[in-house]
Amino acid sequence: MTTTFSRSDTPTTLRAKAWSAARAQTDELLDGELGVDDSSRLATETIRLAERALASVAPRAIEKPETIGWQVPACKAGCHYCCRQQIHVTLPEVFALADHIQACWPEGRQQALRKKLRVAAEKSRSLDRDAYFAAYIPCPLLDGEGKCGAYAVRPLLCRAYNSLDVEACKLAAKNAHKPAYLRGIRANGAMHGIMDGAFGGLKESLLNAGLQAFHPNLVDALDQALSDPSLKEQWRGGRQVFR
Repeated sequence: MTTTFSRSDTPTTLRAKAWSAARAQTDELLDGELGVDDSSRLATETIRLAERALASVAPRAIEKPETIGWQVPACKAGCHYCCRQQIHVTLPEVFALADHIQACWPEGRQQALRKKLRVAAEKSRSLDRDAYFAAYIPCPLLDGEGKCGAYAVRPLLCRAYNSLDVEACKLAAKNAHKPAYLRGIRANGAMHGIMDGAFGGLKESLLNAGLQAFHPNLVDALDQALSDPSLKEQWRGGRQVFR
């Protein structure tokens, strides 16, 4: 059954619908002939689902936001104030990132990324979310212009983060060492709800299938995936391979 997303849905409803749709889709994929090399497809299909849901809610959001009262995020290419968060990520999303990097990045750039990942992982491994942001560790995937080097396959929770006011983002960065409630950012709730819900549905389906579902630190997980290509096959076999 196809889930219908409506512009009249609240962010909470959109989140619930995206959760249910992502869970059902992932269940179906896992029940089919899905080989080790298709593991990242679990993530890419969920991302497609979430993006289609968002498009159905706001088909004219950017061109004519006033026609539907859409709150247009202030986010722009190269704006990376939020790219210093501790991102929870499902393991298929990690594999999708690793596959993209290995297929699209030249070897020299991959080696440089691995060095940055290793340093960031060591710095952040023992930190909780607040401490991570306070440390203000830039995502190693950012290029010299502050753009995401893997934007097309960025994780769902990266897609969920958005802001309606870039000045608020600047202030949050300045106050990175302060408690989260003092760094309030107004966001587009529909966008956040859909992406967060899709993440939750994907994660739940993986757990129900007996697979290690997620890692609390994207930087650490990607470091591991790029360092040991065999992890994908071990994971698909049901092992808890990411530390």
